[in-house]
Amino acid sequence: MNTVKEIMMAALQKGACDKSYGVSDWKTLVWLFFTPQGIEFCEKNNFPPIETFREMSNDIANYCVFVDTKNVKRSNDTNIALIGNTNAELVFDDNTRVHKVILMHGARAIIVARNYAVIRLINIRNCHVEINKDKTSVILK
Repeated sequence: MNTVKEIMMAALQKGACDKSYGVSDWKTLVWLFFTPQGIEFCEKNNFPPIETFREMSNDIANYCVFVDTKNVKRSNDTNIALIGNTNAELVFDDNTRVHKVILMHGARAIIVARNYAVIRLINIRNCHVEINKDKTSVILK
């Protein structure tokens, strides 16, 4: 399963929403992944499986989805996903938007939040997360 169409067909078989029919490329697939409906679907179904993420890792890396990536260091991404054997240090100090962080399939992250930053943390299946935040920042789970 390595094409967008094959991934979406598998998602539709598991009950994905109608928005899935509009996915035609990797960019729209990742966009859907970060929507509230996409997050809910992936949490409920633990989808996509790690093998699928590994197959598409080169195609989705440009959209802040890191699969089996060591030593990721990023700051202020609006949307970022850490998948599989990924270790990341994420810093958020931009208070002009809500930042979404998704962890799946055993990923590990240290999140530093300061300066009134707001982070929506989606931790699917109990990945390891360490949070270091100041009193002004908010982590939504």
